[in-house]
Amino acid sequence: MADLHTRSKELGHLVVVGGPGGSGASTIAKKLAQHFSLSYFYGGKLMRDLAQKHGFESLTKFLESEVFEKNHLRFDSLIDEKLFEKSFSRDILIDSKIFAALATKHEIPCTVKIWIDADIDVRAQRTKGKKITDLTLDEIRHNLEKRFENDKRRFMDLYGIEFENQRKYNDIMVNSSHQNEVETFEFILKLIENGRYFKKS
Repeated sequence: MADLHTRSKELGHLVVVGGPGGSGASTIAKKLAQHFSLSYFYGGKLMRDLAQKHGFESLTKFLESEVFEKNHLRFDSLIDEKLFEKSFSRDILIDSKIFAALATKHEIPCTVKIWIDADIDVRAQRTKGKKITDLTLDEIRHNLEKRFENDKRRFMDLYGIEFENQRKYNDIMVNSSHQNEVETFEFILKLIENGRYFKKS
């Protein structure tokens, strides 16, 4: 089996950060990219762009639509190709909830793969706090739960990936429910340092 933490010197580092909606994963991913001087690529934007292209403002509604049902294999293939292409860029952080699993399955060497989660009530509150929306907390929670179940089913059907078992694919697992973003960021930096994922040349 390949050494999944060793990238060629020409490619430098590949960090993967993922997490469900409202976990704070994207906020931490941007801070990590800046800290380690990595380019930042947000995988979630690819699906959101597809949703908008087909006239859907809500990603949840797009994923439940007939348009997505009929074309999901092509949509997912397009997104996967872009993620794989980006993974061979020099010194990059990929913010994606699926790429850690894909990289593990395809034996793509990563510097470190990090999954950030939080309790569903915390994620709903964070989502409510950062967006201008008329949805209630209960409605936001329901949408987050539906999206997770949709992703779990879709990724199992497409790739045989156990989306609910992220420990299988990630090096670092963090629950950010009782931490603010600064505390979560500093905690992850400590775990990265202790795990010596960034080897000095």
